[in-house]
Amino acid sequence: MKYWNTLCGIVLLVGLVGCQAQPSLALTPLRVQLSWTPEYSSAFLYTAAKNGHFTANGLDVDLITGGFNADGYINPIDEVLQGRADIAMSDGMSILQARAAGDPVLAVASALQRSPLAVLSLPESRIDVPGDLVGKTVAVSDGGATTVFLALLQAEGIDPASVNIVPRTSFGVEQLTSGQVDGLVGWIINEGITLREAAYDPVVLLMNNYRVATYDFVIFTSEDFAAQHSETVEAFLSALLAGLDDVLANPTQSVTDLLEINPILDPVAQERRLIATLPLMSVPGQDPLSMDFRVWDFTHATLLNQDLLPAPLDLYSVYTLDFLPSAS
Repeated sequence: MKYWNTLCGIVLLVGLVGCQAQPSLALTPLRVQLSWTPEYSSAFLYTAAKNGHFTANGLDVDLITGGFNADGYINPIDEVLQGRADIAMSDGMSILQARAAGDPVLAVASALQRSPLAVLSLPESRIDVPGDLVGKTVAVSDGGATTVFLALLQAEGIDPASVNIVPRTSFGVEQLTSGQVDGLVGWIINEGITLREAAYDPVVLLMNNYRVATYDFVIFTSEDFAAQHSETVEAFLSALLAGLDDVLANPTQSVTDLLEINPILDPVAQERRLIATLPLMSVPGQDPLSMDFRVWDFTHATLLNQDLLPAPLDLYSVYTLDFLPSAS
C-alpha cells in the first residue's frame, strides 16, 4: 500500500505539472473599423463574433463602429493609415484614389460580389433600360454615385446633357415619391426596400446588369500590416467566410444577434435588407469574398476617364487574393 500511495502521488504530480506546462493559447488582438454603424450591412461580422469564429481562428476582434462622430465622418482609410485600426471596410473607388495619393492601402476581400447601385423609378415614370434616361430628371448623390452614373451613360453612349441630373436632397426617397424626379440613384438593398415598405413598386435598373461594376464593401488593410501579419489577415478572412455562411443559412438569427449590439434597430426592416443583400454576397460561379480583376479594371478606367485619378495605377498593387481561404 505504501508503494501504491507513492506511485499515485507521482502520477498526480506529473499530471499537475503537465497541465501547468500547457497554458491556454493567447488570442491575437485585431482592431476592425467598420464603414457605418452596426446594421444589416455588417451582420456577417457580428455573426462571426457571436458564433465564435474569430476566437476559433485565434483572434480577439474589436469591431469599431463607423459613421459620424463629433469631428464628422469617420474615414476608415484614415483610421488604418493613422494606426487606429488594423483592418477596415471602404469602397473600391476610395481605395484606388488613396493608392493614387500614395497611401499604402491594400484590398484583401469584397463582402459583396455585385454592387447594389441602381436607378430606381416608379411605374408612372418607369426607367427600364438606360435609353429611358433620356429626357428624365434623375437625383444622384455627389461623389461615387455620380461617378458610376456618368459611367453608365458613357457605356451606353448617352449624352449626359440629355439627362437632367439633380443632386439628392436627403438619404430618403421623398424626391422620387413626391414626383420631383423621375429616377433616383440608390441601393436596391436600402432605398429599394424603403420604397416597397411605403407600398410602392419600384422599377429597378441595376448598374451591374450593364457591365457597370464596382466594389462597395471592400475589406482592406495597410501593406505593412499585410506583410507583417499575414497569418492574422488569413485568420480574419477565414472567420468572415464562416460568418457569411452562417448569415446565408439563417439571416433571421443574424438579425437577432445584431440587435444585441444595436437594440434600436427595427428587426423587420433589418431582415428585409439583409435578405436583399444575400444574393449580392453569394453569386453563382463566384467565390465568396473574392474579387475580379475586371471590376477593378472598370472602376480604374472610370476614374481615369473622369479625371479622378492623376495617372494609371498597377492594379495588382491595389488588391490581392492571396489571403482568401479559397486561394490557399
